Amino acid sequence: MFKFKASYVALAAVLTSSVVYADPTSYTHSSGATVIDIEKPNAAGVSHNLYRDFNVGTNGTILNNSGDDVSHSTFGNIARNNNLTAGSASVILNEVTSKNASSLKGFIEVNGQKADVVIANPNGITCSGCSFVNTNKAILTTGKVNMTDDGAIGSYTVTGGTLTIGENGMNAANGYAVLLADAIKINGKVQANNALVSAGNFTMDNSSGSVTSAGKKATLIQMTVNPQYSIDVSSLGGIEANSISMVGNNIGFGVRNKGSIVANSSLQLTSNGNLLNKGTIKSNGLLSQVATASGITNDGSIAGAYYLMLSSGDYIVNTGSLSGGQLIATANGNITNGDSGTMTGTSGLSLTSGGKIRNEEKASLLSNNQIAATAIGDFLNEGKISAKNTSLTFVGDSFKNTGNINSTGQTTIQSLKQDGSANTGEIYNLGNITGENINLQTNGTLAQSSSGRIEATNAITAHSYWLNQNGYMKAADITTDHGVVNNYGNITAKNISITTYSDITNEGQISSTDDLTLNTKNKGAIYNYSTLSAGGNMTLTATKVVNGGKSCGILGLAKCGVGTLTADKLVLNSSQKYVSDMGGKQYFKSTEVNTVK
Repeated sequence: MFKFKASYVALAAVLTSSVVYADPTSYTHSSGATVIDIEKPNAAGVSHNLYRDFNVGTNGTILNNSGDDVSHSTFGNIARNNNLTAGSASVILNEVTSKNASSLKGFIEVNGQKADVVIANPNGITCSGCSFVNTNKAILTTGKVNMTDDGAIGSYTVTGGTLTIGENGMNAANGYAVLLADAIKINGKVQANNALVSAGNFTMDNSSGSVTSAGKKATLIQMTVNPQYSIDVSSLGGIEANSISMVGNNIGFGVRNKGSIVANSSLQLTSNGNLLNKGTIKSNGLLSQVATASGITNDGSIAGAYYLMLSSGDYIVNTGSLSGGQLIATANGNITNGDSGTMTGTSGLSLTSGGKIRNEEKASLLSNNQIAATAIGDFLNEGKISAKNTSLTFVGDSFKNTGNINSTGQTTIQSLKQDGSANTGEIYNLGNITGENINLQTNGTLAQSSSGRIEATNAITAHSYWLNQNGYMKAADITTDHGVVNNYGNITAKNISITTYSDITNEGQISSTDDLTLNTKNKGAIYNYSTLSAGGNMTLTATKVVNGGKSCGILGLAKCGVGTLTADKLVLNSSQKYVSDMGGKQYFKSTEVNTVK
């Protein structure tokens, strides 16, 4: 087991300058380093050492874990530790019993058999320039170390204390760095093979590494007026490791990063509050995960080489760069890609919002493959959306595009809003939508302003109750069905087929190089006050076709909007018996009239 020795009471001075007591348990080596002969390990291999103070100066500290004399390549001869006649320790636990914090400014090296090194001080620990040599794990904690019945370390319970990594950083490059404290401030670089950073009030199982939060909650002031962060990484701070796991356990206390967090393999960052990133978070591994109970705000860069998964219990706001091979972002609240923000999923980009999705004017959603975005609320694109295939789905009141949506393949914009029998859900385009195939679906209104352009190299298909078209639509084939159609713009294609269950009103141009079909299912009329033209057949099916204009002027005696019908052949399915009944200007090589009662 362990003993409390008088020599340890004065160990602060021993570790930072010179030997105070001529005790064989600790001495200053000729190199200037302090040598500590650790306690005899128990049956579980734990050497439990108690200190009033534990500080490491710039000359460093050697934890002597050898029962034999050692000829060290750097320090020369190091005498045997006579406490270890029965064998070396696998875990060296260094625990502070006073109310004094620890300062670690130099190296901590295990002499002899490699071991885990634990430094536990509930009063706080500052590591600035500390490094760990010949260690499996370097564990710094402000928590209580809980032992099992057989003497092993069972768990760590953290209820307070601050752990600070100073500007000179921490180096555990050949081992595992574990940082456990109520609050963790990283103002320098942490280098490790693997790194675990867990902050807040919690218990961590030593065997599995699983963390159980104590449920400590931030006050309203701590969450809003004076935000508190469980883990705070400054602009000069950061973590570099093969794998990185970061956990902020306190409810409402966030994680803030202004520095650089880089993992060569896996990255997992979890916060029971929010995440505010103004620096770099990056992983070169297969899976990178960021999950928060509250929001995610990114004004820096978060990147995953393969899969980057973002999950927020509230919002996601990006004004920086989010990127991955596959970028998957899910939020219970709104997703906003603002300012000059970019969200890039090289192989795929998926956005799922329990609120609204907004892509602002200078922002971009990008993929070389597919973009799939779903919002329970409205969808607003003011910026750029570019992919091979794009699927945008909303359940809110409207989809509004004032920017540019470009797909080299399929573009689908779909409203899933259901409001009883009401025709709801609006798709409103004031910008540009281009692609090989474009599919627009809503039970409400499909509207395009005069500035809007929808162009497909192959086909445009559309469904809505209302079509209010003031802009420009062009494709090889256009096939649409609606309740009511009002066209004031330009619709042009090789083949056009428009089906309605009420009136079709044209005050713009609808023209096809081959066939044009307008069909009201004999439930509405066709009113043409401008131009309908077809290079091939023009088929008009309606209760009546009005091409002769409408009354206008002060007394209503003038005719405005006298229409023009031009086609190789006209097929008229109407109650009208003669083509002349339609009025206006007509240019046909042949006609076929099928009178419908």
